[in-house]
Amino acid sequence: MKFIDEINTKEVSTLITFQYKVFLTVVECGSFTKAGEKLGLTQSGVSHNIAKLESELGIVLLRRNRNGLSLTDAGERVMPHIRQIMYHAALLEQEAALIQGMEVGSIKIGTFPSFSSNVLPRLIHRFTQSYPHIKLELYEGGYEEIEEWIASGTVDVGFLTQSSREFETVPLFQDELVVLIEENHRFHTKEVIEVDSLHDEAFIMPKAGCDILVKKLLKERGGVKPHVLFEIEDNNTLISMVQEGLGVTIVPKLVLPPYIPHTKVIPLETSVFREVNLALKSFKAASPSAKRWIETVKNHFK
Repeated sequence: MKFIDEINTKEVSTLITFQYKVFLTVVECGSFTKAGEKLGLTQSGVSHNIAKLESELGIVLLRRNRNGLSLTDAGERVMPHIRQIMYHAALLEQEAALIQGMEVGSIKIGTFPSFSSNVLPRLIHRFTQSYPHIKLELYEGGYEEIEEWIASGTVDVGFLTQSSREFETVPLFQDELVVLIEENHRFHTKEVIEVDSLHDEAFIMPKAGCDILVKKLLKERGGVKPHVLFEIEDNNTLISMVQEGLGVTIVPKLVLPPYIPHTKVIPLETSVFREVNLALKSFKAASPSAKRWIETVKNHFK
């Protein structure tokens, strides 16, 4: 009888943990359908698990309306605790695997677009060669989004372009800001470009966090004010507009492909860099899998 009770307790515990996972996935995806696709469940399966969890807790977690899903006040209050439960459940699983001489687990990584396309594939390749059984999940967004994801526990680690008092960080490399112009622009004969020369110049302002760096640079150079025609988040769109001669822009080198037809890349007169860092809430509290990822990233940039 005791043995049967132990099995049932384990089964119930596993079921509740899965319901927590379903709940967090619904919140992250914003819909039952998308969460179901990610989890391999039907929409009714997702709905059933949420209903069971709400019944177990005795509270309503999600509000359904025409605009989609949103957390209730109760849902907002319990979500950090559910994240902690899932985090510690993953730690337990990974520690048990390590005792058995296995490297398993999962890592959620926050990354920004230019890093994703130009650096991250090499890191993933290097990591999966050493740890093929550790699953990587990627969350791509702007700098502020990544900070929010790290703070809330949505991701385990994230790549940021500035250090933060709120997180522990590992400096990785410096990424130079450069000017991108159309090949026949009046600046095309310059070896370097003075920031002052951009005053009243037709300008395409990058977004997704780069605008903070550019605006800070312009302000520090005496409040230089280019004529901003567009503010563009997508790097490919930004480059296309410069290729068509609509304006010039300032972007980090990491944003640019190795070759861009009909354009010229010119450094600034005084070099300006953004620092790319790996950030997380606590090295000490990081999971074994996350520590393996941090070690791999640090070794890559040595």
